Amino acid sequence: MFDVLFALFLFSLGFGVLFELTAAALSESSQATSLMEGANLAQETMDQLAAHSWSENIACGDCIPGEAVEGTQGKFCWHVYSQWQDIPQLLKVSIEVTWTERGTPYQYKLETLYAVE
Repeated sequence: MFDVLFALFLFSLGFGVLFELTAAALSESSQATSLMEGANLAQETMDQLAAHSWSENIACGDCIPGEAVEGTQGKFCWHVYSQWQDIPQLLKVSIEVTWTERGTPYQYKLETLYAVE
């Protein structure tokens, strides 16, 4: 009888540990998915800016050197920062995507330099 109770105790202990590991894996998977979505949003925004001439982007307000352009998409908030560099005709563009998941703030930042004629 003692052997059966001991085996049942070990089984329930192992099952509890397995349950906690599964819950942690699901949480990490959710965070990884959000990070991937944030990275994709930043890359999409950068690609949209690069698809047009910079004079068009500046004229329509998608990218304003020295200022921030903001927007939201779902749970994500994005900011486009741009500034002229020391080298003439060189524009540094930064896209920062932020979001909050379970009370914890997260951020993804993508930067690049563009030659502007």
